[in-house]
Amino acid sequence: MKITIATYNIQFGRGLDMKFDLDRTAGDVAGADIVSFQEVAQNWERNGGQDQAAELAGRLGYHYVFGSGFNVAARTKGGSKPDNRRRTFGNMVASRWPIESSRTFLLPKYALSTIYDLQRCIVEAVVVTPVGKLRIYSTHLSHISSGQRLPQIRSILQIIEEAPANGSAWDGTHTPDWTEDMDVPSLPEPALLMGDMNFTYQSPEYAAICGEMDPKNGRVVRNTSLRDAWVAAGHREEDGISIHSQYSGDVRIDHMFVTPSVARHVKSMRIDGDAKASDHFPVFLELDLPENFSR
Repeated sequence: MKITIATYNIQFGRGLDMKFDLDRTAGDVAGADIVSFQEVAQNWERNGGQDQAAELAGRLGYHYVFGSGFNVAARTKGGSKPDNRRRTFGNMVASRWPIESSRTFLLPKYALSTIYDLQRCIVEAVVVTPVGKLRIYSTHLSHISSGQRLPQIRSILQIIEEAPANGSAWDGTHTPDWTEDMDVPSLPEPALLMGDMNFTYQSPEYAAICGEMDPKNGRVVRNTSLRDAWVAAGHREEDGISIHSQYSGDVRIDHMFVTPSVARHVKSMRIDGDAKASDHFPVFLELDLPENFSR
């Protein structure tokens, strides 16, 4: 079965023309079966207080989960009743198929004295595809430095590796008032990590995930290492541009990394460099998964 997965940093719905347009954002990924979004906002004044997670899912007609590390009080509107709206900024997974369970993990963060950074997170979604379950991870790492990102990478790799052993929303058996007669949600082995990583293939963060680069032997890939799906699809590490900005330059910093069990089923991967709904470009991965892939 062919499945198309996309990742897209939507820059809170603001395009290259500096206009906010979620219809355009959703249109850029409308052909994908599963989408990982970053920079999704809720209750920000700059875009009219939208709940962008709900609105994007509604435009696509998809199931979704949203998680945020950045969660602060929204600007109060006054009045006699408490204003409990929260201003959030985070990551989302949307899927044409049901999402059985989800968890959100906060990532390490060091307070900086003069530079703006924010609390990052990773959102886990277990998607029930027609050929089995997939773990989808959507994340957005610090834009500041390797020193901020490497602890986040170490945390993410531990989360992905230990997830099947740690279990999901609940484990074991209990009375129907706790389980509502539903099966225990499982965490399958096949996993895909994707999002705006803010690093290139030359960085120590990339090496921490995919293996160090040795002058003689090339990329030293361990049997259990996550694979760069871009390379699994036949591209060179140095190829591809996923963002066009004065801050980052023209580089590939939006990545998809997959477990070896998924890597062998990668068919193709592309970046839509014509998209204009964000300063990033959406990245698309096509998998061809066999029946009963992860049941």
